[in-house]
Amino acid sequence: MKKYADLIFENLNIPLSSIPYHFDVKGVDRFFAEGFPAHLAIHKINAIDKNEEQYTKLHSHDDEDEINILIPEEGKKLVYEIQLGDEVFEVEGAKSIWMPAGLKHASNVISGSGYFVAIRIKKDTVNKNELAEMEESEEQSTIVQN
Repeated sequence: MKKYADLIFENLNIPLSSIPYHFDVKGVDRFFAEGFPAHLAIHKINAIDKNEEQYTKLHSHDDEDEINILIPEEGKKLVYEIQLGDEVFEVEGAKSIWMPAGLKHASNVISGSGYFVAIRIKKDTVNKNELAEMEESEEQSTIVQN
C-alpha cells in the first residue's frame, strides 16, 4: 500500500435528508466524503428552472465556521438564496460565502446548473499558543530588520 493512500477520500452520493435541517429535492445530488478531516459536501445542481422547494431550514453550527462556494457550469447560471441571520440575499454566479460559527443561515437553490460546495471547519482549529508564537516571531523579525 502506498504511504499516502489514506489521504484520498471517496465522495459518496448521500441524500441531503441524512443531515439535520436538510431535505431531499429533485435536481440536487449531494456527495459527501465520509471520514474527511473537515465536513465536505458537494451538491451537484442539475438544470433547475425554478425551484419551489427549500432543502435547507435556517440553522447554525455553534462550534464550526462554514464556507459555501457556488460554481456555475460553464455558460450557465447558478442562482441561490442565501440567508444570513435575518438578511436574505439572491446570489448568482461564482461566489464564496463565509458563515461564522453561531450565525443562523440557510442556502437554497433557486435555479441553474453547477456545484454548491459546503465546508465546515471546527472553530479555533489553529492552536492559539502556536499562533501567538508565530506572531511574536514575526514581530521580532521585523524589529531585527529595522
